[in-house]
Amino acid sequence: MARIVHGNHPFNVPKDKPMRIGHEQVGYFTYPDIEYLGSSDLNCMFISTDKLTLGYYEFQGGGQFDPPDHHPGDECYYILEGQLTETNYYSGQACTLNPEDVLLIPHGAAHGGHNFSDHKMKAVFALAPNMVKPGDQTFPTDLEGKARVLNSEDEEKVERYQAVEEKKYIASIDRLGNWPIPDEANRVMPKYLKVNHPSDRMDVVVGKDNPYLMRFAFSTKYINFGELIVPRGGHGCRITEPESHKGQTAIYVKSGVLCFIITETRETFKIYPGEVMYIPENCEYQMMNYEDSRATAVFAISEL
Repeated sequence: MARIVHGNHPFNVPKDKPMRIGHEQVGYFTYPDIEYLGSSDLNCMFISTDKLTLGYYEFQGGGQFDPPDHHPGDECYYILEGQLTETNYYSGQACTLNPEDVLLIPHGAAHGGHNFSDHKMKAVFALAPNMVKPGDQTFPTDLEGKARVLNSEDEEKVERYQAVEEKKYIASIDRLGNWPIPDEANRVMPKYLKVNHPSDRMDVVVGKDNPYLMRFAFSTKYINFGELIVPRGGHGCRITEPESHKGQTAIYVKSGVLCFIITETRETFKIYPGEVMYIPENCEYQMMNYEDSRATAVFAISEL
């Protein structure tokens, strides 16, 4: 496969149509690019439009990616396996994440990663609206050598920030767009990284007669990201009620099998673990579980 095109992957596929994205359509790229391959990680791209990007990346034990990265969109990680330590290169903040933890990196926040364990780390990542500046194929390297770490010779030269206290809010539908903190707090320098553990999710029941569960890790101005659980059926299959979103949706199946039906065209898609379903904006769909166990997935929605 040729080099992926940020903002247009998979190649030559209209982004206004729903589609299944399997392993045969995954595009690969490294961060950093060619001049820093010795300190890079392997990225696997499922979908990249002008409004939403979703993929996963693998990070070897003992690894580090450098120089620090920053994006024009909000970015989320969902840890599938292994352990990751992510750092904010403006503040020196470090966060260690384990499986099912979710990280929010506000747009513009400079971040780098370490894997201090002996095992590979794998995480689903999503960004909205963009991973790189529109029309750009390269990642910024302007922060090379500027990490804030203890015992750094540059520590005396950097700006220092006052301690910040975060309030804890009760999870409810009213917090959508501002979960787990008010969105404006994500935009203040040094744009601290935020960690959401499984016990911190905002659980939202979707649908009255045929409910399923959405577990929001983060809901900001730019991205909604978390897990969804579609239980098995009883007498017949479980089918969710019709829904659509103002923004684009990408759903990565973790376990079980999910079927999607597009209500207007009756197109039907069957999505296995490790595959992705892409739903364009304002496209009505329903999810179906024909299996004997629940289906779990990671979702990224640019606008609810």
